Amino acid sequence: MTVTISNPPYNLKWNVPVLANMQDRFVNAGVPPQSNANFAFVLTALNESDKCVFLLPLSVLQSSNNQEQEIVKYFCENNLIDSIIRCPDNMFENTKIPTCIMVLNKNKMDQSVLMIDLSKRHEVEIREQKGQFGNKAHTNRTYKKKINILTDDVINQVVDCIKTRKESNVCQVVTIEDIREKKYNLSPLIYKEIDFSREQSHRAYSDIVKDLNRVILEKNACKLTINESLAKKIGFDLSLYKKADFEELNTLLKKIADEKIIKEDYFQTSKNKNEIKFENKSKDSVSSILMMIFQMWKQHIYYLNNEENSYLAELRDALLPELLNGNLEI
Repeated sequence: MTVTISNPPYNLKWNVPVLANMQDRFVNAGVPPQSNANFAFVLTALNESDKCVFLLPLSVLQSSNNQEQEIVKYFCENNLIDSIIRCPDNMFENTKIPTCIMVLNKNKMDQSVLMIDLSKRHEVEIREQKGQFGNKAHTNRTYKKKINILTDDVINQVVDCIKTRKESNVCQVVTIEDIREKKYNLSPLIYKEIDFSREQSHRAYSDIVKDLNRVILEKNACKLTINESLAKKIGFDLSLYKKADFEELNTLLKKIADEKIIKEDYFQTSKNKNEIKFENKSKDSVSSILMMIFQMWKQHIYYLNNEENSYLAELRDALLPELLNGNLEI
């Protein structure tokens, strides 16, 4: 049995090959959208392996894209999905993107799918890191980050669940009929059975609001200002970036939790022609999104510097003989 384990880059645009729908990897499931290569990585690996384990963004479990929906439907109807694992948020130092693990298997022994929810099964670990950028006030400072981790006990419980295919407090076995009924939504949360006859416990409202504010602060850390016409031209659905209004909810939260949800401030449009501007809004650290942009910018400038040096050398070699023989004067 050949096995692929992969953590591909998330949500990349890609160039769809000519006649991609005729390639072995896409001929049955369909071609992933050009706007997102997540399933291009998955289908490529599945074409070459008997079993695949992918760490992917959580959004793949419930996509709004028609092409991606058809690929998920193909996986389900052809009994290729072994298990879906929803991971806790905030597990990585360099990205806040929520993640999941998708296990695909061409040689399954039954027709069930394991839905495993680890979103609340984590522990918190404090990690220290020296400041990487800015002046000495930052580089001499030690920052503490809270990272969610899975304990060995939880990991062993998940492994046992996958081996035995028995339900537990983190794992539920569902059928293809269950998945069809949920319109091929693969989020483990929606398959949880809720017993309304018993009082449902939940975290303190204040703790929920604090986690919510942590996510909003991460979004606000990197603010994008972009020309409205340009945003529409390059595919922004501006309706998705409207600032949420929490005024009424905050009135209630103030009474029951003495907390409120902070304002979102990560996106705005402008009338300035072709304006695109990123701002780091956090005083404590540099946004992880900006760090990724910096790396791409550095690579591109490195390439352009090499090109510039090449043309400068060509210009020098062309000018030097003309200057030496007096045809040109400075």
